[in-house]
Amino acid sequence: MLDNQILLRSRNRKLEETNKKYENLINEIKEMIDETKESIIKYSQLEFHENISSSINTLSKYQIFDLLDHLYDFKEFEELKKHLQKSKE
Repeated sequence: MLDNQILLRSRNRKLEETNKKYENLINEIKEMIDETKESIIKYSQLEFHENISSSINTLSKYQIFDLLDHLYDFKEFEELKKHLQKSKE
């Protein structure tokens, strides 16, 4: 009977250790995913800013004011690009 209790305790301890290792691993993976998301978002924003700044450099002052008036109307960069093309014509 005592041997069974010792074996059970030992098994429980090993299970707890294994569970802690898996929890730590899961947390590390979650951190990596969060960091990757942040990197993707930063890259997307950087690319957007580079694209928009190159387009804005060719606009007149009035075209820029027009763009500022409508800036929040755009949901995608392509929409904004089309608007810029129209204002250049």
